[in-house]
Amino acid sequence: MSRYIRFLFPSTCDIISLGGVFMFDVTHIFFDVGYTLVNEDAVWEYRCREQAETPECRALGLSSQDIYNAIVAASLAHKPQYRTLVEHYHLTEVAPYRHDLEQLYQGAKEVLEALSARYTLGIIANQTDGLLSRLEAYGIRSYFTHVVSSWDHQVMKPNPKLFEIALKEAGCSPDKALMIGDRLDNDMVPAKAVGMNTIWIRQGFGGMQIIQNQNDQPDEIVNSLPELLKLL
Repeated sequence: MSRYIRFLFPSTCDIISLGGVFMFDVTHIFFDVGYTLVNEDAVWEYRCREQAETPECRALGLSSQDIYNAIVAASLAHKPQYRTLVEHYHLTEVAPYRHDLEQLYQGAKEVLEALSARYTLGIIANQTDGLLSRLEAYGIRSYFTHVVSSWDHQVMKPNPKLFEIALKEAGCSPDKALMIGDRLDNDMVPAKAVGMNTIWIRQGFGGMQIIQNQNDQPDEIVNSLPELLKLL
């Protein structure tokens, strides 16, 4: 087997519209971070490879591709990706998540620059400590007026409370807010639950998910950040 994991993520060719362009009458736009603003492919290739080299996984005969496939399966089932893997195999050794391997998506700065001129931008994300420093390192911190992370508030998506906190901090009503994220379960469902508008960006593991019902049906779907400018 090749040492390189096959990342079979959605293509980024054309915009997908759910019955025409949705007219968003909003004042605030909130973004997720992982696989929304930053590409985590290199992180997960490293993590799957390192996890496969642990004594536990070697004893179980798990390859990096097996681990990757398990993470994909968890995402498709709308379950926490890595935690589901760890719990399923009863793993005690966990490969680290390396933020230094993340890369800002192509066109991200240009999109944020354009949108920040017309809307108030914010972040709602499950992130570890140091998010503000990472946003600074990516060169995009200045675009965001509000940054709400699970680490700072000790509540994680898909709990709608994190979205309610962000709306309260922004002084924004849900109907005037838009959530953009890569996961149906973590981003679209809770955002819709509190009354926000939604755009699903089909990138990474979350981009493989399948819409199951009206609860996770986004208002619009795009395949890349630059496509947002066709809608906003």
